[in-house]
Amino acid sequence: MIGLLRLWMVLGVALGGAGLVAGCGPHIIPRLFIIGDPAAPAPGVRSETGRGTIELKAVAVPDYLDSTDILRRTGPNELTPSPTGRWGERLSLGLTDALAAALAQRLPQWGVITRPTVAPVWRIAVEIERLDIGNGVCVLSARWGLTRSQTVPNAIGESGTFSVAALTPDDAAVAAAISGLVNQLADQIVTGFAGK
Repeated sequence: MIGLLRLWMVLGVALGGAGLVAGCGPHIIPRLFIIGDPAAPAPGVRSETGRGTIELKAVAVPDYLDSTDILRRTGPNELTPSPTGRWGERLSLGLTDALAAALAQRLPQWGVITRPTVAPVWRIAVEIERLDIGNGVCVLSARWGLTRSQTVPNAIGESGTFSVAALTPDDAAVAAAISGLVNQLADQIVTGFAGK
């Protein structure tokens, strides 16, 4: 009887250990992606005194998109998170940082800020209405407005839809395509801003 009990215990431990080993199979660690072009190294200190500032408000995105999941459209009413990649930060934060960097590159005479430390001359608000990743194409639809901080009558409002082909279906290509969409949006904002 004791021998049979020991045999059952040994079998239980062996089967439990096999279950643990099976559960420890290859685990995919998702890669992290950020939106935007890499910053050019520019060491040094630059004075901001007397330089006009533009405040970019936090980019608004639909709630269902504002996560760290890279969501692909897999059906008319279905989004599926990528199993192999994630955004390095919530989508709204990533879009805000990438757009601020793109605007700063295109408007070097201005200081582009996202967290005001001084009173800005202009404010830019952007609302993403649609961001679809699927079928080899990424599409972004947005509305944006520029407002002079002292007066409202100088407000400028526009909207647009942009698209970029994702060269391959992997997450790195999607991140590059989204970065391209941000650059297109920045180009249009700067066009409306020119001469103001």
